[in-house]
Amino acid sequence: MLDSYKRNIDYLRISITEDCNFRCKYCNPNGELNYSKKSISKDEIIEIVKLFSELGVKKVRLTGGEPLLRSDLIEIIRDIKKIKNIEEITMTTNGLLLNKNLLELKNAGLNRVNLSLDTFNKSKFKEITGVDGLDKVLEVIGELELLEMVPIKINCVLINKFNNDEIKNFINFTRDKKVQIRFIELMSMGDNIEWGKEKYLSAEEVLEKHKDLKLYKEENVAKIYKLPNSKGEVGFISPNSNKFCSSCNRIRITSEGKLKLCLHSDIEYDLLKILKSKNPLTELKNIMLTKPKEHKLGEEKYIKKNMVKIGG
Repeated sequence: MLDSYKRNIDYLRISITEDCNFRCKYCNPNGELNYSKKSISKDEIIEIVKLFSELGVKKVRLTGGEPLLRSDLIEIIRDIKKIKNIEEITMTTNGLLLNKNLLELKNAGLNRVNLSLDTFNKSKFKEITGVDGLDKVLEVIGELELLEMVPIKINCVLINKFNNDEIKNFINFTRDKKVQIRFIELMSMGDNIEWGKEKYLSAEEVLEKHKDLKLYKEENVAKIYKLPNSKGEVGFISPNSNKFCSSCNRIRITSEGKLKLCLHSDIEYDLLKILKSKNPLTELKNIMLTKPKEHKLGEEKYIKKNMVKIGG
């Protein structure tokens, strides 16, 4: 599925709930515990994925909130797995509840997970998430290795004056484990703009201090580095310092069923209405041509929603 800038859009991210058992400050600065009145149903999710699979989508990522809070998560994965042309199903999770049904999730069709982990320090973990859960998250990494759901991608948001002193620990974590640490630059949006002041740390600053990392490959929006002879990798997602819009291959759906063609745009399309139209496929093809060329973060044009309202 090509957009008007000839980018092949084959990656669909679906937020299946805004509910979350963490209150990460960059995602949900106000620490709200109750969110949207209603998330899209399982049947609506499956209908949406079927439609996009006809347009060329091959990879589906389930996000939140925390997707493991959906009681029908396994059914959702199982039904997506049956859809023609879908080659990979992944999930972004904080990992706290993952060990309860990891094997069942894998058997349903889940290929991999991305874990959110911003610190190896127990007190700082509780400070940033509001939960004392670091030990459980670290246990899950071992279980994922045993089930060979690798590479295990670990999303670490770079936060100055919070985890900048742990970057070396994260890099060294890749020496003996089949993990990909993914350092993500802090993105200003919604209510975190004020919270994030003086907390921005660029990927360039990290690479300047860690010259033992060598460029290995590029994966769409990420640049991947490795330590010599390491089992794992170190990735950088740098929307601010190294705009990657020209290689963006993804679109997002919020838990309310709104289609976002760009994370950093307030423009949304009501998919649930489109599903009921006479020719939803044609409508979607036309909408895809409106995907913007690039975001406007460099011009300090930030979106109104918090990340928890969009899907991580």
